Amino acid sequence: MTITFRTRHRAGVAAAGVLVASTLGLSACGDTAGPERGTTVEDVQENVAEDIEVGEETEAGLGEGEVSGDIGVDDSNAVVGTYEGAYDPEFYNDIKSFYDKPVTVSAEVSEVISPTAFVIAGTAGTTVDPLLIVSATEVAGVEEGQVVEVTGTVHETFDLPQVEESMGIDLGDDIGEEWGEKPYIAATSVDTEVAPAQ
Repeated sequence: MTITFRTRHRAGVAAAGVLVASTLGLSACGDTAGPERGTTVEDVQENVAEDIEVGEETEAGLGEGEVSGDIGVDDSNAVVGTYEGAYDPEFYNDIKSFYDKPVTVSAEVSEVISPTAFVIAGTAGTTVDPLLIVSATEVAGVEEGQVVEVTGTVHETFDLPQVEESMGIDLGDDIGEEWGEKPYIAATSVDTEVAPAQ
């Protein structure tokens, strides 16, 4: 594994270098046998220098603060699986990979259920199953046949009581019967001024 670090905090790199140099220097001055006190050269080599190569800034083409290589960083908070594009077969067939992730989809409104809920069904030239869109606030100007751009989070199953409670809205019982257990998008933004796809 090769890792290249670039950082603005050169003092930390210098301190690590001084630590390695002083540890090497002290170990060379006397017998290393005896009781262990603190960090050994082997510990430093294993924990700091094993398979790490610190290169020149211009060699890697990286700027300050940038890191390259696999360093095992916990990126569990990184946004992975986001999508921006048409609500089409490609998106629909891969919808499971977008569960609980933010997406932005463009699609034609096929049904308006209420001021806070409507259904999209792809854009002209696509054939995908309808997808429920629910918003915590009223979406003005949504009409059947209109192309909209929806930004929100994809959820695996529509659970009417849970959605109504978490979003603070009343959708009525009929929507639960038709859309229960199907995926949906909890919209944070709906743009009704989208040009239709050509």
